[in-house]
Amino acid sequence: MSSFMKWMTAPAIEVAAMMNETLAVLRKEERYRDVPAVEPNAGLIAEALIDGSFTLLVGLMVGVPDAQHVRHGHRELLAMREFIEGNGWFDDPMAYHQTPPELRAFTLTDRETSRFGGRTAYKELVFESEYEPHPGEPGRERWLSHDDNGTATAYILEHEGGDRPWMISTHGFGMGSPTANIRGLAADWMHEELGMNVLMPVLPLHGPRSSTVFSGGGLLQPEYANMLHLFSQAVWDIRRTVGWIRERSDAPIGLHGISLGGYTVSLASAFIEDLSCVIAGIPAVEFAALARDNEPWAYLAYGGDLQTDWGLVTEVMHPVSPLTFEPKLPVDRRFIYAGVADRVTRPDQSRALWRHWGKPRIDWMSSGHVMATMKSDIKPILRSIIAETLFETGAAPFATATEKTRAAS
Repeated sequence: MSSFMKWMTAPAIEVAAMMNETLAVLRKEERYRDVPAVEPNAGLIAEALIDGSFTLLVGLMVGVPDAQHVRHGHRELLAMREFIEGNGWFDDPMAYHQTPPELRAFTLTDRETSRFGGRTAYKELVFESEYEPHPGEPGRERWLSHDDNGTATAYILEHEGGDRPWMISTHGFGMGSPTANIRGLAADWMHEELGMNVLMPVLPLHGPRSSTVFSGGGLLQPEYANMLHLFSQAVWDIRRTVGWIRERSDAPIGLHGISLGGYTVSLASAFIEDLSCVIAGIPAVEFAALARDNEPWAYLAYGGDLQTDWGLVTEVMHPVSPLTFEPKLPVDRRFIYAGVADRVTRPDQSRALWRHWGKPRIDWMSSGHVMATMKSDIKPILRSIIAETLFETGAAPFATATEKTRAAS
């Protein structure tokens, strides 16, 4: 098949999938056990279309990889499986993760970003990640060649005075800028309305750490070994920022992430002691299923060149899968929220995490994926979880600026 036909076929497959998913909403299909049935309405149909359009856009950005590139990615996966097996990390996946040093050298700079109705002041924490894949690990040199990725960045909203609770809130794919993180993670609301301090780490190869124009674009290749480096470095960096907070404060610390960030905090919760809560929002937790659902070219087979061995991908991802580990928190400190009409990280992803975590509280929203964090459902869910776990009194004790103004008048 010609290169032109490949480029035309992949979008056609995604458009067909998008229409099928929209029809599924209209048919009120109950597609997953333990997941509420979708109640069709114009809003949900629109969200299904938006989710499909997002997947289509990502697919168009990726295009159809050259067959040689795909073959190289497959050989690298085989080498990664042999490397993991040779080190005994299938049996002891915890040992795959290296213990990071304490965060000592850093810069903390005052910044501002524009937002609707004004500007938001924040601090930018920058430090050298110091993460490196294991010597001899497949893809190591390619990962280290991303120069900007070696510098870790986090955006911070911190109150002056008082030992307030901290939320480490981690963004999804394609985010990573101050404005996208502060708004998209409801960080400004947590900070202003709930009186919390919020630290937002930038994931590897995103935002200022990106090696491409599009944030996270360096991950859009069939070299799936990159994902082991992404998640192991993300957990490494988060562990260092938790240590940085604990050097400054004894206040409770929670983890919150959406989509790819939901994957990251679910994984990180297995490596950090004394957290007050972990909240996985619209989470991806099974990478092979996520890639298969959102990369249209992965369905194509031209002489076998573009066939992806998803079983191999799943096997190799074992040392960085949230479904491999148990969080270091009791079940009543684990929380999930998800969209019943999510067509990016399908409901079965959240359900898999819910079952693995011992069936903790899960809030199912009448929502898709892309628009989920903009829905009115999200803030009451987060408010109740945060009040229950991060504030000893069961409610945020710090008055907001609005409340103080009202009291003064």
